[in-house]
Amino acid sequence: MAISTPENETPAASEGPVIPNFRDDERARARYASMLERRIKTFGIEYEGSIRRNASAKRDELREELDKAQAEWVRCKEAADAAREAYRQAFPQLVKKTRLDAPSVVDNVRSLGAASKLHHAAEEAWFAAEKATSAIRKIEHNENQLDIELKKALERAPAVAKEVTESAKWLAEIHAEEELGNARAKVEAIDAERDAYAVRLAAGGVSPEELRLRTFAEADIKPVRAPIDGLMFDRVEQYGPATYFILRDLRKQLYALPYDHRLEPIVGDVYDLTRTGKETGIRRTTRENSQVPLSLLDHFMKCHEGDDAAGHAAYHAHQEFVKQHRLLATMTGVDEADAAMIELFAAVAARK
Repeated sequence: MAISTPENETPAASEGPVIPNFRDDERARARYASMLERRIKTFGIEYEGSIRRNASAKRDELREELDKAQAEWVRCKEAADAAREAYRQAFPQLVKKTRLDAPSVVDNVRSLGAASKLHHAAEEAWFAAEKATSAIRKIEHNENQLDIELKKALERAPAVAKEVTESAKWLAEIHAEEELGNARAKVEAIDAERDAYAVRLAAGGVSPEELRLRTFAEADIKPVRAPIDGLMFDRVEQYGPATYFILRDLRKQLYALPYDHRLEPIVGDVYDLTRTGKETGIRRTTRENSQVPLSLLDHFMKCHEGDDAAGHAAYHAHQEFVKQHRLLATMTGVDEADAAMIELFAAVAARK
């Protein structure tokens, strides 16, 4: 069936409740959240980078110390070998492999004290070489310890970064920047408006019309206008004396149509609204590549594709709505476009 309907017109501005632009508000929230998330992520990356840079700087210092220690060890080793050889040349019987025996009193007297001097020099050189070796081992230990500490610091980094980025001081510092501060101020204004509305709603200070306009805006409920594929009657909502059918298409987009009791016989069917030029038509939605009408169960299964259990559950819950015997008054004073849509559906309902 088809009827001629008027072109959509932009309604003249009229005084009434101020309804937030929920889409813009959500974009503002998302933008602020994204900016804050980037700053937190950047801090985490920079903090980890600072840990690595500090470790790298310490490693460079240790390697520089190690180079000096190794050079000192070479010098001490050469000095120790030379002192040992001098002692061996003078007193071969007192040098046995790695051991240096102290000279006897006789050896010292005969050498006029040279034996003690050579022995003392060889021991001092040996101790110096051992000290140089110990210094090398200490530096190598510190280098290994640095790797262990670096690993632990990197493991702790996420927790430390989280603690810092949740602190009032850090948050105050980043929000002092103009762009982020403005983004937060906008979100705070949105939250303040929502809180004020909740207070008015709880106190009964919200009119049914404002509640309807706000609900429709927040849920992005549009008027029923062709073309729409796979349209089904989802539920009925009342706002004071105003009652609306809430419809849904296969994309889960919601629509509102003023309630008319004549449409009750078709709340269990699925329809396509078509438009050719100024001509609007209505027909039962059919299954893909078939003339078989799309059932409500098919509709719910498509809307919950991949979750059969959820599709069946939603369908069975909706059957309670279909079976209800509603004694609701038909809305009057609807606009011309809505009236045309109601008559289009009513003509189909009359034939059932």
